[in-house]
Amino acid sequence: MHALNLLCYGAMVGLFALIEWVRPVEKQSPRAFVFNLSLFSLLYLGLSGYYYEMARLHHYVEEFRQVRFGLSNFVGRDLSTVGLIGRFIVFILAADFIKYWMHRAMHRVPLLWRFHRAHHSDRHVNASTNLREQWAGALYGDLVFTVISAPLFGVLSLPVPLTAAYIAYGFFAHANLRLPLGPLTPIIVGPHYHRIHHSRLAHHTNVNFASFFPVFDILFGTYYAPAPDEFPPTGLVGEQHTSLWGIQLLPFQGAAIPITLAAPGAVDKDPSAGQSAKGLIY
Repeated sequence: MHALNLLCYGAMVGLFALIEWVRPVEKQSPRAFVFNLSLFSLLYLGLSGYYYEMARLHHYVEEFRQVRFGLSNFVGRDLSTVGLIGRFIVFILAADFIKYWMHRAMHRVPLLWRFHRAHHSDRHVNASTNLREQWAGALYGDLVFTVISAPLFGVLSLPVPLTAAYIAYGFFAHANLRLPLGPLTPIIVGPHYHRIHHSRLAHHTNVNFASFFPVFDILFGTYYAPAPDEFPPTGLVGEQHTSLWGIQLLPFQGAAIPITLAAPGAVDKDPSAGQSAKGLIY
């Protein structure tokens, strides 16, 4: 089962690597994809016991909701097509609201930033960056979201196409694609919008936290609409992490601060930091 899951994620990364080749923001080495996929594989296998127990917890929560309150799963395959799609959209909105505040906390709370900075340390943001996590950050993200969402919605039971679309969206948002969405920018999160969140330029600090719908950034004052040709360099100022094991130790290294990418006036030694990433290789 683990091998099959890893194969599916690997196939997703490979598919988006081909898509990115058509219209990339920057030329990238395959090593960027291999590193993130290797990091995810180690993390996934290392936390396999945790994921097994979480699956059991989902089962108990589902039974409790049904027996104690007579509630079925909010999104289930027994719904009509229209009902399924409608409830799926409601679930995505609710999930994005929850994840917005979880994500914002990871940028504001020093302890949580220690977990999250591994994700932002990628200077070659592409679809595989979606898998770039550190063990404590992965546990925080999964556990907190489950504790909040499972009692409310039960177990998410979707047909394969919807499940694939739900998973693929994270890869799409991180893709190394020169794809401005124009008038759709404030409506759905795309790779152009999310690249701003990963920018290492000071004026992009702490913006664009939403995963699916920018409406939450708009409502809570963290919205930044990128210009059509605004494709900044990504990563962290003064930090590069290229060791699979070193990334897992990041929470225990140095003093973390709740400002993610650069304090106002910070200077990156990389001469490309003040330029657009257009055509550059980092």
